[in-house]
Amino acid sequence: MSDQPTPMPDGPATDSDRQLTVELVQRAMAAEAVSFEEIDDRFAAVYRAETKAELAEVVADLPQPPAPVPAVRGHILPRAETSIIGDIKVGGWIDVEGDLQYTALLGDLVIDLSSADLPSELRITCNSIVGDTTIILPDGVRTSVETTCIIGDRKSDLAPALASGPTVRITGRSLVGDVKVYSLSRVPEGKFRKLWKALRSGQ
Repeated sequence: MSDQPTPMPDGPATDSDRQLTVELVQRAMAAEAVSFEEIDDRFAAVYRAETKAELAEVVADLPQPPAPVPAVRGHILPRAETSIIGDIKVGGWIDVEGDLQYTALLGDLVIDLSSADLPSELRITCNSIVGDTTIILPDGVRTSVETTCIIGDRKSDLAPALASGPTVRITGRSLVGDVKVYSLSRVPEGKFRKLWKALRSGQ
């Protein structure tokens, strides 16, 4: 049996087709079959594709997943969470069904939406008293970051926005702590890449 993905029937590519192709790339990356350095080009090709055949070319060299991608979809991300003492870490194969608001009084916030099924427009509000905030977004997302740090640094490292990508607006405040926003392909080596894999493997 071939380990290549089953070719899509040709025809116009839909947003759903693009999302499934993005998930194939991300599943391959979680399995270390695709490097972080490759995904900028692959994601750009996904959003540039106009036909299903062009999408199939993006993943033609990747191993076929053991189960159809839709089988791992459907976990609904909580729209609001609050932690008095402790971290909040959310991510993995998730659906976002409305604006998000997260608050950590003493702890870090890690909001990983890089594999999420996002609406066309999304607002994220993150507030912390003492702790860092890290947000990871899919490549191609058009992003607005308007956050206030009293004691701490702000950093945004984002891939180019694509016309067909969703819009994400990030607001919030941090009294003591950094606020960092990354596109998936710009996540630095080290703990965040390990976290990205852990959120998808249940570790």
